[in-house]
Formats: sequence, structure tokens, C-alpha cells
Amino acid sequence: MSNIILIQHCQSEHHVNNMSGGWTNTPLTDLGRKQAKSIGDKLQKAAADDAEYVLYSSDLLRAAQTAEIISKKLNLEVIQDKELREINTGVAAGKTKDWANAHRQPRKNSGIDLDYRAFQNGETKREFYARVCHCMNNIYDREKKKNIFIVTHGGTLGYITAWWMKFTPEMIINAYFSSSAGGITVLGQNHYHQRVIHKFNDTSHFPD
Repeated sequence: MSNIILIQHCQSEHHVNNMSGGWTNTPLTDLGRKQAKSIGDKLQKAAADDAEYVLYSSDLLRAAQTAEIISKKLNLEVIQDKELREINTGVAAGKTKDWANAHRQPRKNSGIDLDYRAFQNGETKREFYARVCHCMNNIYDREKKKNIFIVTHGGTLGYITAWWMKFTPEMIINAYFSSSAGGITVLGQNHYHQRVIHKFNDTSHFPD
């Protein structure tokens, strides 16, 4: 059976320079580029010669650069999709974490609110999850006979995993799949056609 292989983008400048994430468009660090090469080597060794593969990526620079490095190892064209971006942080894009914390909209409660809009012109979690589900339904319908590599962001990867497990929006209030930079997650099905998380946030390709 075909798998969906998710790769969280590697270390980006926003991880080390106090910039906010979301739609802030930062490149990989030197370490991030080395991490992406390690991922490419691992995926190249694991790829079956008789299987079909396709490679998708968010168009934000940190994901696109990770995908480009991996693509050279796999000899695949990168298909960029804007819907694979991290959550839209609206006016906070391009700002520091300090600015974002100071300008975040006040919350009505302390829990997870699917309809809370943290920043003007940004997305709510409900809107973000709907976008991710729409994107993945389209990709899966189009490519489900192939193994699908997807390079994306931490929040998006968590929501793709929730989509695969058929979470309703309300279910993401109480559960979340948290990965890390350069982690590999493998989604598939068993012989009962149940949806399975075969591997989550594998970082064994990085030295200790």
C-alpha cells in the first residue's frame, strides 16, 4: 500500500533569531541544510525501486529549501502548494516573537478556542484545519496510488496527521500531534484498511 511521508522542514533562521513563525518567510540555517541532506540520504536508501513517488512542499522558503535539497537525492520534481503553509499569522508575519506576543489579540478564555483569531488578517485554528483538510483531500485524491512525500511545517504536519486519522475540528481541541524540525512521519493503512501512523517524528537520521 502507498504511504504519505511527512517531513517537517529543517532548522530555519526563525528558530534561532527570535523571529515569529507562521507566514514569516525565513531560509534554512547552515545546520538546516545539513539536516535536509541527511533526510535526503535516508529517504533515498528507503525508497523502493519499483514504487512511484511524488514530492509536495509548502511554498514558504524554509520548507521549499528543505524539499529542494531532498528532491536532488530522490530525483523528483518539487510541487509547491500554498495550502501546505503553516498557520497564517496575518500582521505578525515578518515580526519578532516579542512583537507578536505584544500584539496578539486578547483571548476570551484560557483553553483552546477553534475560532480565536490571534492576529488581524490571520487564521483561526478552525480555518487552518479546514485549509489543511481541503489541501490533503485534493492531493490524496490525485496521488493516492503513489507514495507521497510532503515537506511542511510543524502545525501543518500535526493537522495533516489529524486529517489522516479523521479528526473532526472539535477533536483537535483535546489532542495534538507535535513533531520537531527534520522529523519524519509515515502515514499508511493496514490490511484492514484502517488508517495507521506507522512512524511519528523519526529523527534517527540526525547524530545525537
